[in-house]
Amino acid sequence: MNKRTIGIIGVLVIIVLIIGILGFQLRGSQNNASKEVQIGVLLPLTGNAAYYGEASRRGIEIAKEEIQKSYPDFTVNIVYEDTQYTAQGGVAAYKKIQNTENIDAVITAASQVSLAVLPLTTEDNILQMAIFSSTNKYSSPNDLSYRVSTKNDIEVSAITEVIQKQEFKTLAIVYINNDFGVGIKEALQKQLDESIDIVAEESFLPEENDFRTLLTKIKSKKPEAIFMVGTAVSYGLILKQARELDIKAQFISTRSAEDPVVLQQPQEITNGLLYAYPFDGTKQTKEVKNFVKEFQTKYGTVPDAYAAEGYEGFKLTVLAIKDCGRDKECIQTYFKNTKEYNSLFGPLSFDINGDVTYPFFLKTVRDGRFVTTDI
Repeated sequence: MNKRTIGIIGVLVIIVLIIGILGFQLRGSQNNASKEVQIGVLLPLTGNAAYYGEASRRGIEIAKEEIQKSYPDFTVNIVYEDTQYTAQGGVAAYKKIQNTENIDAVITAASQVSLAVLPLTTEDNILQMAIFSSTNKYSSPNDLSYRVSTKNDIEVSAITEVIQKQEFKTLAIVYINNDFGVGIKEALQKQLDESIDIVAEESFLPEENDFRTLLTKIKSKKPEAIFMVGTAVSYGLILKQARELDIKAQFISTRSAEDPVVLQQPQEITNGLLYAYPFDGTKQTKEVKNFVKEFQTKYGTVPDAYAAEGYEGFKLTVLAIKDCGRDKECIQTYFKNTKEYNSLFGPLSFDINGDVTYPFFLKTVRDGRFVTTDI
């Protein structure tokens, strides 16, 4: 082989390398930086959990407006679907979106919905961000599932502290028979020490509205406190029917108690209800003050934890897709590097399972209002 031939081969090799590098860079730019994003949002917009879905939707809309102002050349599209607060509804909603829209990521709400959709998003290699989804079962490493809700254990620890601080010796548990209710119940059972005697456990269906038989069984056990987990529509009826049965136990619940439907009951029925809560709209951090101001301006009311989760979950999802497109490794790195993010709940960091941690505090119903308390 003469020198001229070797030279030509060398030039060809260099050209091929340059083309390969340029092609790799072009593919990288196509996979990552996006100018438009389409997010599917699966919320309970009808039924007993509709309030939580609507509150989350409002928070999402605030986040969308904020992102569009910050990135005017970036387009954010949202496709909403109603899950009716059921696993089956969540799967149907996801499949509908996937069959008709080219979504880049999906927001899911409620434990049973997020769990049911998870295998589908995993198969489709799509980012799933869960809101008000606390079930421990959602935790999974090395995939594209994340959430801005804490696991059951975090919320329940605040409830356990109340029960122990009040020195209750006997407790009854009333829980909605889905992944949310069962998960919270099991977490509470694990955390309570042997000084607490669980004298009754009664489950109910999401659509149930007559709790008298259930409450009569509990009354016969004479518990000092009754812990209930479900939706606020059920809580209002349980409190009302418990009063009719002359049950005088202390009622304790979860964050789902903060729904105006509870306050539709007479004050003498709802006063004193205790529950754990994660979002303080009176905090003077820049993030909370700005969010509350924007929310009140747009909707004329104060945002709650569901609005805050919708806001944070959507914002983090969109910004990840904006930087990474659908590149799995890039998205995983994005959330891995999200450390001490200044959220509405305090500093957020995602662990290997896509979970976050932040504190809960105690609230109560007093004179027709939801207020913070230290008992």
